[in-house]
Amino acid sequence: MRNAHGKPAGRSARLLVFPLLTAALVFGAGFWGGTKVEANHPVLVEGNCDSPVPGTTIVAKGTCGDFDGDGRIGTAEDTDGADRIFGTLNAALGPGTGAASGTGANFNGKIIIVTSGRFAEVLYIGNNSIEPSVGSPNPGNVTIEAAPGVTADLDAVLQGDPAGGNNARQGRPGILINYLPAFSDRVVTLRNLTIRNFLIGVDVAGSSRVNIDKCRFENNLQSNVRLKEGADVVVTNSQVQSAGFRIGTASSVGDGIGIEVLTPAKLRVMETNISNNSGPGIKNTAPADNVVLFKVSLYFNGIASLGSFTVSDNPNHSF
Repeated sequence: MRNAHGKPAGRSARLLVFPLLTAALVFGAGFWGGTKVEANHPVLVEGNCDSPVPGTTIVAKGTCGDFDGDGRIGTAEDTDGADRIFGTLNAALGPGTGAASGTGANFNGKIIIVTSGRFAEVLYIGNNSIEPSVGSPNPGNVTIEAAPGVTADLDAVLQGDPAGGNNARQGRPGILINYLPAFSDRVVTLRNLTIRNFLIGVDVAGSSRVNIDKCRFENNLQSNVRLKEGADVVVTNSQVQSAGFRIGTASSVGDGIGIEVLTPAKLRVMETNISNNSGPGIKNTAPADNVVLFKVSLYFNGIASLGSFTVSDNPNHSF
């Protein structure tokens, strides 16, 4: 090959080709990678320390859960820019607003909590035709998890809450999941979360399919976990404790059920401890085959169980 001056192109041509090829590969990776991201919407959520008072949103950079070092946490992080980093779970779960418009998970992706903190929030995941003011018309697969080593507390009680929302949150489920039958091909996963002091820790309804893994439930009044309607739920490697034991200005009287299964919902529990709930560890009004337990301990509950269930010695047990 010769150049414009009639001389062999040689090494100079090769030097030109390789940067162009590299640029093309980088662009291609970004292009195809971008397509994949748009189908999944992974976002990050910072923790917080509610210091010096609850509701604080501006802190010294890099402190108090400030993951990206911009000095903003909580609601101030939710709308500060299109960085896919949020300060509250509700903002991360939705489409994003303000400067962050279009960068939230939009009920279709993975939300990773990257620094420890407390989240005094009530979450709804599912179709907004069921809950008109929240949710999505087309919810996808949703994962909410705390990164390894991160403590993420979803707590109805925030001491000194400036918004005065403690009593209202204590009367509601911490997380309500409700998918219509047409959306039963989507899955919600909750991993490495602590859910405390709500009326019901996680309430699963409709045709929802839910995985709960490495989660801790404490002091939720009515039930730590409740399944109803056509819900299919798997609980693994979790602690389901102290339901019904709650003291505060809101009601402290409840059934205290560890896990409640209402017909025709289905539950599978593996390698999980259900203990010290004031009521039954498991309450099942569905057929015995709807509830299958593998390596599950039931200790010091008000009563071990109400209703029948199936105990399996096979982790692959399925029916």
